[in-house]
Amino acid sequence: MANTSKDAAVKAQVQAGLETLCVWAAGLRFSDIPARTLSQAVLILGDNIAAALSAGDEPELRAYHEQLVGAGTALQATLFRRGAPQVAMIDAAVGNGLAITWNELDDGYTRTAVHPGALSQPLILAAAEAGNLSMAETLRATVGAYEIGTRFARAWPGTLPRLHPHGVYNAVCSAAGLALLRGAGSAELVRALTAAATMVSPGPYSHPIEGAMVRNAWPAAGAWLGMFACDMARLGIAGTPAGPYDVYSLGLGAPAKPGELTEGLGSDWTICDGYHKLYGACHHSHAAMEALESLMAQHPALRGGAPVRSVLVEGSAMAMNFNNNAPETTLGAKFSIPHAVAATLAHGAAAPGNFLDQSLRDETIIALRQRISMAQLPDVKAWPLDRPARVTLELQDGSRLSAECEAALGSPARPLDAERVLRKIRELSARDAPGLACAVANLRQAIEADGCAAITCRAWVAEFFANPG
Repeated sequence: MANTSKDAAVKAQVQAGLETLCVWAAGLRFSDIPARTLSQAVLILGDNIAAALSAGDEPELRAYHEQLVGAGTALQATLFRRGAPQVAMIDAAVGNGLAITWNELDDGYTRTAVHPGALSQPLILAAAEAGNLSMAETLRATVGAYEIGTRFARAWPGTLPRLHPHGVYNAVCSAAGLALLRGAGSAELVRALTAAATMVSPGPYSHPIEGAMVRNAWPAAGAWLGMFACDMARLGIAGTPAGPYDVYSLGLGAPAKPGELTEGLGSDWTICDGYHKLYGACHHSHAAMEALESLMAQHPALRGGAPVRSVLVEGSAMAMNFNNNAPETTLGAKFSIPHAVAATLAHGAAAPGNFLDQSLRDETIIALRQRISMAQLPDVKAWPLDRPARVTLELQDGSRLSAECEAALGSPARPLDAERVLRKIRELSARDAPGLACAVANLRQAIEADGCAAITCRAWVAEFFANPG
């Protein structure tokens, strides 16, 4: 395909930016990473492990995990579920990758939509445990993969809203983590990333909105593809030097912003710009849920929805995509702002069953969903205030109540403190891994004491399954 001179110039900038990014990432030492950044990485690891554990009783996931355990492969790494069964390294990565976004409680990054933690950490943790590597090595790979994943997403934001980031960046994020964990040099890392970029899954964003459960499998597929890309890179098999441009710009139609690959490297740590979720739904619904909760706190009689004739939810242009009033699967419910608002009105934002199978047959939620409409806010601020909501209730007596939430709690504009994240981890993992929150807290303390090199990933994982907390 012939390129214009402008295309060729941008492609050359992508190649140069990718090379710079890989030189930086391959040369990153654990001692180069600020303690605050490492501490946040530990919280994100714990948050995502807890999110995976919380999905353990979902029938499809349980069946797949039982299939992996029953295969009788080498016992190398842990499936994050009750009993901590051991399976082959790649089976643990794929099995945990399938679980990690199932309940929509994993961390994310909002400067552009991507979940680099969920896409990279299943493979990082499984490989580090199987290789008996230290938590210093594990955290270095965790931070580096997050940087690479977020910078790819920022360089090609135009894949949204057509394509979902779990597919578009799955192989890249996981390959980045494994390559760094293996100590790849910059040339090998370039090979791994250019190979992985050709293996991404162009999953439509419409799939989760329509409830297609395959969306939950994209992080799992990325774990296998990332490992394969790294294995190929070790053999010298790679894409072209500017291959990501060919994939994302020419193939997927997203204009490139090459400067995002390198801007602020080593000073602006993107893992510190992420968010933690309090509710198991798409993050674009959280501000509306919080605004509604503030109204119900002032007017307790609203709980249950009987006094409410209609609800108008106003939000960003992106939020307008999540307007399915009749989701047919639990994933569809998680990506439906009408369902999230109806469930909040019926039972409260934090009710544990709001997005589980029972919610799809909840007559109160079903009735309330039909009273909810959506409209775009005329003026939405730049990140990190780009996901606001205004909720207006029209009551049966004709009166109106309205509340706004500029940014949801847990977002970069209103981050959760460490104790609140630890509480979430404790609540999600209390039954199946009662020592997880304690293990996360202990590892954060080890960062301050410069003790991460003495703790193996295998021992750390064993601690949160064995320790009563």
